[in-house]
Amino acid sequence: MNVRINTENAKSFINQDALEDNVKKGSEIVKLLYEVEDQENVLGWLHAETAAVQLELIKEKAKEVRENADVFVIVGVGGSNQAARAMIEALSDRKGPEVVYLGNSLSPHYISQMMKRLEGRSVYINVIAKNFETLEPGSHFRILRQFMNSRYSKEEMAKRVILTGTTGSRLEEIAVENGYTFLQFPIAIGGRYSAFSPVGLFPVAAAGLDVDEFLNGVKAAEMMCMNHPDQNPAVEYAAVRNLLYRQGFDIEMLVSFEPQFAFFNKWWIQLFGESEGKEKKGIFPSGAIYSEDLHSMGQYMQDGRRNLIETFLTVKDPKASVVLEADRAFGDRFDYLDGMDFKEINNAAETATIDAHVAGGVPCIQFLIDEIAEETFGELYYYFMMSCAVSGKLMEVNPFDQEGVEEYKRSMFKALGKN
Repeated sequence: MNVRINTENAKSFINQDALEDNVKKGSEIVKLLYEVEDQENVLGWLHAETAAVQLELIKEKAKEVRENADVFVIVGVGGSNQAARAMIEALSDRKGPEVVYLGNSLSPHYISQMMKRLEGRSVYINVIAKNFETLEPGSHFRILRQFMNSRYSKEEMAKRVILTGTTGSRLEEIAVENGYTFLQFPIAIGGRYSAFSPVGLFPVAAAGLDVDEFLNGVKAAEMMCMNHPDQNPAVEYAAVRNLLYRQGFDIEMLVSFEPQFAFFNKWWIQLFGESEGKEKKGIFPSGAIYSEDLHSMGQYMQDGRRNLIETFLTVKDPKASVVLEADRAFGDRFDYLDGMDFKEINNAAETATIDAHVAGGVPCIQFLIDEIAEETFGELYYYFMMSCAVSGKLMEVNPFDQEGVEEYKRSMFKALGKN
């Protein structure tokens, strides 16, 4: 296991008996999730074996992309690209094509800049849209389709377009009509829970990451939750943050001293924001990357309103070393750092930050991570998804729907003249 949890710096803010009761409630929720019949079609992510469908096709097509593409375009928004992007951007030592992200913005400047990166290069695209009704990926697919039509024959185009959507959707019809590869967006998996379905697996494989190692992490976390429903990071995290929420701690910052987690923050924000923000309830999710953001947020974290929870992603081995060599002749007054590795400096800064913030009245939770790797992401995704499901149930909201999102979409479509 690469991921563990430390809640000691949050326990002084909550009652121990209440915590034990909440852990018991959380473990019962976990048991029920595994045992209950999925009548609402929302629990397809619970088991890696059933979520990771079409794995051989995914590996085969991803190998083709890696061998032939200069640029791989992921077309998706929100849950359709956040998990894959978090991994791809974090694991920079991958061996694969450049990755460009479209379908995630309505800005003409952003779209034009991304399209310029495709000029004169070998391009493959993966369009991800569960029901192919979302404006951003639908409109961007049209632009990309027209761009590729001007460069490739119909036969060549068919090799270079991969569509990921729900069986029976218009996207599948388009795939059949044009000979495109079609991957399943399982009906029982929502976008923000889709990390280890074809939605997340194909992009990370095409980008050059190891999907087997990723799924090993998912399976390890799944076994931990199944076999130890009352002793796993997901339940402990949900139980602690729920008690803090009841005491008025209604904003949570996910932070790390590793910039590699910048896009993981965005995935986590969507997961909890879209799952808990209902019925005028929910912890507001936000994020920061330290130490840079300490110079903008540090004052507020230390002395601002005391309604903040801080959850740290703490990495034991950064898999890098940079040593500050002595330079006494220059006289820069940083001689106290002579011979120190930035790993030590970063760790010291993180420890000092936690100590200062806890003393200042901020409950701090840590996810302790051995290293940033595919397997680690598998564990983190599963634990946070399970924790989000448990947390929503403890909060008495449905963690699997998103009616608020659908409402803004209806308003937007009306404004654009869609019937």
